[in-house]
Formats: sequence, structure tokens, C-alpha cells
Amino acid sequence: MLRSVVSAFAAFERALRAQRTRAALAVKKSRGERVGSVPFGSRLAPDGVSLEAEQREVAALARIQALRAEGLAFRAIARALESEGHAPRGRAWHPETIRRAAAVAAVA
Repeated sequence: MLRSVVSAFAAFERALRAQRTRAALAVKKSRGERVGSVPFGSRLAPDGVSLEAEQREVAALARIQALRAEGLAFRAIARALESEGHAPRGRAWHPETIRRAAAVAAVA
């Protein structure tokens, strides 16, 4: 019974946290502030709202598109980018990162 009560309180707290997060994001959006992540190939402009091109990442996106057109797999593209000196946002290029970046490049 005690475990059920503790579990119920934990679920209640998760619901409250989600509600507070949604409210905070709604306030930011109503103020015109950016809500969400900055896509690869862009950076946040000094105004804190709009995006501008990040040239280093734009070059990496172009290379990803070229390697993808050659038929390379995401893992092979990651290795190629590392060997060519293209820096990722994180520690290393991962196949999933390449897949997402390729999707961004296809839309752009």
C-alpha cells in the first residue's frame, strides 16, 4: 500500500512538472522568444530569436549531402567528416546525428 502511495505522489509530481514546463514555454513564446532547439547549420542571432547561418556547419551539411549522394552510409559519413576535420556540435559524429543533419539539409 505504501508503495502505491509513493508511486501516486511521484506521478503527481511528474504531471506538475510537465504542466510548469508547458506554462513556461507558453510564456516564452508569447514574449516572442525562441522556443526549441537550433537546427544544425544555424545559430541563434544576437537578438535571441532569429537564426543565422553557421558557416562551419553549413560546410559540413554540404559535405553530408555530397557523401550521401555517393551512397555512403551514415556511419561511413561520420568517419569521413571526422577525418576531414569537420567538427560536430558534440564530442563526435554519430550516425543518428548524420541522419538528422541530412534531413535538415534536404529541407534547406
